Amino acid sequence: MTIYLSNEDVRNLLPMNECIELTEKVFRDEAIGQAINLPRTHLPLPKGMHRTVFGIAHGFGVYGMKTYGSDRRPNAPSRTRYLVMLYNLEDGGLEAIVEARDLGQIRTGAAAGVATKFMARENASTIGIIGSGWEARSQIAAMNEVRDISHVKAYSRTAEKRESFAAEMREVHGLDVDAVDTAEECVRDVDILITITGSDEPVLEGSWIAPGTHINGIGATGLNRRELDVDAVSRADLVVVENMEQARADCGELIYAEEQGGFDWAKAVELSAVITGEASGRPSNNAITLFDALGVGTEDLAAAAVVLKKAKEQGIGAELPM
Repeated sequence: MTIYLSNEDVRNLLPMNECIELTEKVFRDEAIGQAINLPRTHLPLPKGMHRTVFGIAHGFGVYGMKTYGSDRRPNAPSRTRYLVMLYNLEDGGLEAIVEARDLGQIRTGAAAGVATKFMARENASTIGIIGSGWEARSQIAAMNEVRDISHVKAYSRTAEKRESFAAEMREVHGLDVDAVDTAEECVRDVDILITITGSDEPVLEGSWIAPGTHINGIGATGLNRRELDVDAVSRADLVVVENMEQARADCGELIYAEEQGGFDWAKAVELSAVITGEASGRPSNNAITLFDALGVGTEDLAAAAVVLKKAKEQGIGAELPM
């Protein structure tokens, strides 16, 4: 029996605290060979793109893929659709087809939350976030789970959007959130810095970053995208990625910084090594640390597996004739 789960089902069944826990677990599993990721594949479509990530999560009893694409035609019925195809490791059966727009938003926040848990200073309490779109919301939710947050500064190019985001975060999380007028003002003197934009050009300059800051670079998820300038990358004492092979192929801001002489891959380690203690997530109290995220398949598969288990227990989802 194959079950279909909607974005609404996912949203109702996957709270942020649980997603952070399962994300940490899947990276711990990876460290002992119990989770495997393949770098994402790209299909260059005539009027868009399609990407797929594959993985095996032994600790969750599943394997499969997340697949997503976009059609750039103005009259396209859906610009981007995300699906997780979840297979049972025991018998190879297709257990579920899970809508993964909301799942991706939550687990993207969770991955940053796990990185922040192990890389930010223990007393980190202030956030500067550049970007106020849909995915930015899960970033604040995740930071609020792993640190005692006292103040947030938010910046995006449109004043109305950043003001709306700040008001929403105040209401949802009960935090002190201010919308500010410039990116520089946003990131000055904060403990945790988040970039989550759709920009292809840097929105963060290295000269703005204070010693001891932890950075979550989330939005630059492709070869031709950069949120951090070369100086911001070069100032990082430690760079952490989810998967080294994928980062070397797709992480545009690190690749560009290396080409410009501002980054050496010897400074980079995988998140699984930081979580297990093989590598320190904070070399010193004044170190600048950077988590540069692209997303990997096992993050989605583990989250989908937990959602499916709860859905079965609660009788949620639609059975498909497959």
